[in-house]
Amino acid sequence: MSQDSNALDQLRLEIDRIDDSIQDLLVMRAAAAERIAAAKVAGSVSLRPAREATVLRRLLARHGGAFPRTALVRIWREIMGALVGLQGDFTVAVHSAGRGTAAIELARNHFGTAAPLHAFRSAGQVVRAVADGQAAVGVVPLAPGTEAADDTDPWWSSLTVGSGEPPRVVARLPFAAPRPVIGGPEPLQALVIACRDHDESGDDRTVLVLETGPEVSRDRLRAVLAAGGLEPAELLSISRHGAVWLHLVEILGHVTAADPRLALLVAPKDPIHHVTVIGGYATQLVPEALA
Repeated sequence: MSQDSNALDQLRLEIDRIDDSIQDLLVMRAAAAERIAAAKVAGSVSLRPAREATVLRRLLARHGGAFPRTALVRIWREIMGALVGLQGDFTVAVHSAGRGTAAIELARNHFGTAAPLHAFRSAGQVVRAVADGQAAVGVVPLAPGTEAADDTDPWWSSLTVGSGEPPRVVARLPFAAPRPVIGGPEPLQALVIACRDHDESGDDRTVLVLETGPEVSRDRLRAVLAAGGLEPAELLSISRHGAVWLHLVEILGHVTAADPRLALLVAPKDPIHHVTVIGGYATQLVPEALA
């Protein structure tokens, strides 16, 4: 055996030992997840999007070497998805109509290959599946800036009503933007809903539904929000119902329904008639974080 062949054999043995160590650590991590599940209240949603975002940000901040950051995120998404399933029943409902299998692929990339996915033909069916406990989370595609026709109730308006613990927005996908396909379509975006409040991760956005009259422009809404101390980020969608308009709006920061700034938005001199917090999510990773 040549000296070069012997050196390669030694390197392969080293890789085998590293692989064994990685597998052993995964087994240990799974055992820790099972202990967490045993300590939780039965029936609670095991998904913790804010915690997952914090973990990924920390790993990216300490990452070094030639291993691609996008691959690092993909591996940990697969790990976290598998371990969430160990903590309780975890089924994902996906609105798959339109764009072929793009929504299914988006959900699979985020929640991993172990999570059972159920496809639904409408966003309303996804909301009902989550509200009724048929699914732990739902994935609903999002087309920012869209406008619904008169008398058409968008799926997100149903998150403003209901008793108990109704579905809330808890994440936006993709958390890490994939490498763009040259000449391909714009990457699909989606919101994740679950019957739990959105937690704070340290860098967040909150989703509001604003009810106004028909005469309010987008610039006017942004100005009212900014004057109230809430920094607008994106107007996601609009729905018209005669003289009532509903605006799905994203603002910077983690804001809860108890925030006093929300009540101050509803005043006789202001165009906003009602404000509802329907959730929020950890801010998505920018491409520079994955370079």
